[in-house]
Amino acid sequence: MSDQKQEQQKQPEYVQDGLEQIASEQGFTASRYRIEYESGSNKGDGFVGTLFKAYIREDGKDELKLVVKVLPEHELRRQQSLGMFHREAMVYNAVMPMFRKFQAEQGLDKEEGFWRIPKCYYANCDLAKMEAVVIMEDLQLKGFRMWNKTKPADLEHSLLLMKQLGAFHAISFAMKDQQPEQFGPFKQLVDPMKVMIDMDPKKQIHALFGQMYDRAATTLGEDDTEAKKAFDKLKGTVVDSYVECVSAEKAEPHAVIGHGDCWINNMMYNYDDKDPSPKDIRLIDWQLSRYVSPILDLSYFIFICTDEDFRANHFDQLLDCYYESLSEHLKKLGGDPEQQFPRATFTDHWKRFGRFGLLMGLIVLPIVCTAKEELPEMEDYIDRAEQQQDAEFNFGTSEQAQEIYRTRMAGMIRDVVRMGYL
Repeated sequence: MSDQKQEQQKQPEYVQDGLEQIASEQGFTASRYRIEYESGSNKGDGFVGTLFKAYIREDGKDELKLVVKVLPEHELRRQQSLGMFHREAMVYNAVMPMFRKFQAEQGLDKEEGFWRIPKCYYANCDLAKMEAVVIMEDLQLKGFRMWNKTKPADLEHSLLLMKQLGAFHAISFAMKDQQPEQFGPFKQLVDPMKVMIDMDPKKQIHALFGQMYDRAATTLGEDDTEAKKAFDKLKGTVVDSYVECVSAEKAEPHAVIGHGDCWINNMMYNYDDKDPSPKDIRLIDWQLSRYVSPILDLSYFIFICTDEDFRANHFDQLLDCYYESLSEHLKKLGGDPEQQFPRATFTDHWKRFGRFGLLMGLIVLPIVCTAKEELPEMEDYIDRAEQQQDAEFNFGTSEQAQEIYRTRMAGMIRDVVRMGYL
């Protein structure tokens, strides 16, 4: 108990305030409950924040188990992460309640609409004080768990996500048409990474993308002539291409509120005991949510979280699944997919924005292919970059990790080129 009390004293006052508010709202008795903690996230669990578990306990009551996400202790990482916490708090406090209300008004219950996010008990971000915390239910208690990120996603897991993304994006299309005044302010959800690029005088993000582009280029073989030729044209323009992809103006009138960080570590799946196929899903980590083309969420997941063989067999199936789900849910919400997002426009958006998964893959795929224990320390990289030292970001130094990366990255480049997205 003394260790837990000691742990408790380490938590900032604003975290304690949030937990006390939750305790009051959940019916715990002020003088009788206690808050205890289970220390930190594993290496690589959170690049934006630090995770730990909190327990609200009172004799004679069921304990409440929570997951708490706070800003990193490293000063520069705190500054870089603050805007993302602000975005996630906005999603939980404003966007999702608005979406829930709209779906309920249209008669969609929890089985029909998009409700697949964790319950958020408390989310607050004070930009002036540089204080931010998000407190959620512990999904592991309900049997949800993560897919092994180093393993390409299979068809069942991918299809379940496509259905939910279709349902999620449909809400934006419906609300833009039917409740433009309520939805309007959220068109200002600019991509958080675009904001970081604009506030990056030392061009550290340019340097990181350039470094990762050079590494990716080495994965192509002598036979990859067409892929090399197309990929060469991207050199030196990766950040510009990224900024173009996340432009709401270029996506309109078909932009939606997207998840923004749609890779396999940001979703949790639930299973029946003896069935490896998932029966349910929760989308977590909404700190990069933004108003952009719906293709960005799809391209991000499909190119980064599946492999070349899978895409050769199932790419069209995933797109069909997504579009059918979007159309079905948009109709249930009182919309008309043929008018608001016809299949021809969906295909055109793929041509215009489909390369996004490759652009993000330059940064994210090395993380995907690297075992947790091999991940580099973000603080070390940031410190070196800030001091303008050689800030090479080395992922996956083992031969196994390097081979996985070479295979997956080369396949991604070939597919994006073959499909005409680059």
